[in-house]
Amino acid sequence: MQNAYERTSRGEESDDDGLARPMVETLEEGLSRLRKRPVRILEMLREPLPAISSFHRERLRVTLEGGKTLRVFFKDLNPEHQTEKARTVRARDLAPSLRELRMYQSVLSPQRDGTLYLYASRWEPERGLYWIFLEDGGRTLLHNFLDMSRWTAAARWAARFHAATRSLPDAQTESLPRYDEAHYRGCLERVERILPNLGAPERELVRCGLDCYARRIKWLSALPRCVIHGQLFGRNIMLRRATGDRQIIVIDWETAAVGPPTFDLVSLTAGKWTEEQRRAMRAAYFEEYRAAMGQRLGGLRD
Repeated sequence: MQNAYERTSRGEESDDDGLARPMVETLEEGLSRLRKRPVRILEMLREPLPAISSFHRERLRVTLEGGKTLRVFFKDLNPEHQTEKARTVRARDLAPSLRELRMYQSVLSPQRDGTLYLYASRWEPERGLYWIFLEDGGRTLLHNFLDMSRWTAAARWAARFHAATRSLPDAQTESLPRYDEAHYRGCLERVERILPNLGAPERELVRCGLDCYARRIKWLSALPRCVIHGQLFGRNIMLRRATGDRQIIVIDWETAAVGPPTFDLVSLTAGKWTEEQRRAMRAAYFEEYRAAMGQRLGGLRD
């Protein structure tokens, strides 16, 4: 099936949505800064993507001066521009959007983590522009594969990332929420407020779960913390055309936080896996973590 690209060329006056020209300018500025030399875009082809994500997204095919083509992933992070489905379940809050941008700016490293390059961004609240332009990682999601070698590669990636971000300076992670005792008690209070709205059977079940959770807050608060993705499911992991662990690309960092690394491991191993398959992913994670840290992951393996 042929992709439906919209063409914008330098010097043309047509710009149906009024965004093409500022998009080109933003991308030229970001690429020039990244490459440390002036970059000029001759043509940009835009392919709006289906509304299956929370935000408006486009694939861009950019022709640079000199003829080289660059594939770019554009994401509009304005909460007012969320898809209709996302608006029913998500608050119109800028914090997650800013968190994703800050992750790419301050925490993630394409060289160390294999994450996408941030080519450019534009954050202008007065104009409602909250854009990021990323390296295009392709269209292949881990979610669509059952091959255990790919999932254990993702587990090893998570282990290395957690080890690398366990002792980052506060300045690098100050924009991220922290899963400390106040956070856990806040979660408890939010759920307690909705208890009266539940039917009797559901209320009894949730109350039982909350009582167990409340008894574990001190234990949760004492767990070692690092930067975590927060929703490390297969739909948030892309696969490069590469072999081994270098094929892993983790995307959509709006839920990133400083919390216990096992939260990501639980997310990754959730789903209809056999216990043997879960053990394989956990074993890959802990083996890689020990290799990266040179020590056991104290207290988190239970």
